[in-house]
Amino acid sequence: MTTHKLIILRHGESEWNKESKFCGWIDIPLSDKGKHEAMVAANLLNKYNLKPTLMYTSKLTRSIQTGNIILEKIDRLWCDTVKSWRLNERHYGSFQGVLKNVIFNQYGKEKFQYYRRNFNAVPPLAENDHCIDERYNNVDVPLYQLPKGESLKMVMNRLIPFFQHEIINQNLIHQNKTVLIVTHGSIVRSLIKFLGHISDDDISKINVPTGVPLVFELNDKGELIKDYYYLDEELAKKGIEKVSNEGIKASQKL
Repeated sequence: MTTHKLIILRHGESEWNKESKFCGWIDIPLSDKGKHEAMVAANLLNKYNLKPTLMYTSKLTRSIQTGNIILEKIDRLWCDTVKSWRLNERHYGSFQGVLKNVIFNQYGKEKFQYYRRNFNAVPPLAENDHCIDERYNNVDVPLYQLPKGESLKMVMNRLIPFFQHEIINQNLIHQNKTVLIVTHGSIVRSLIKFLGHISDDDISKINVPTGVPLVFELNDKGELIKDYYYLDEELAKKGIEKVSNEGIKASQKL
């Protein structure tokens, strides 16, 4: 039986990650640190001889920039690339562009964590959503059906059918391609939940670092052969701790 390696990566640090703001669908570029993280990710792929033949990104710049830096570093700019809105970050509604510590102080720790991590939590919807622009003119749904705020459950509803049919069944398994997905924290958490059969409650405890490649080894049925793993566990551990404290530590300093 063939082992299919799927590489999933949360983009490098963005300018708003650095400032601890909710990004969502607002198009924020990488910070200098984020560009460096993309280079480190590329070095890890080279180190473990993981050579993607197909790359997926979201429609957002921080994802695309990270992917392009990686492909250039590993000498694979020729690699076919697909950009899909279904790999966009979770839409954080009216929280987008707001400092996380502001939301923490407004709602309190329990409600803040609920909005951030509860599987069913939907933030207050965006009233005037300026992030829906021309890049979405030709997507596979009408513009009015694009989200104005999402729970992780809603993210999975728009992500998993696309992921399972096009990425896993068609490209990873049927065509036996090595697939790299460069995406966002909520998308990575969704894919961990789906592939690892993580419960609704337990997924709230999982955080994803920026810029550290995550590998899933699947069989011909698209099932995990063993536990997923980061290519640099120590680097991932540090990044996970940073993400888990976002908003909370900043608020404690006020």
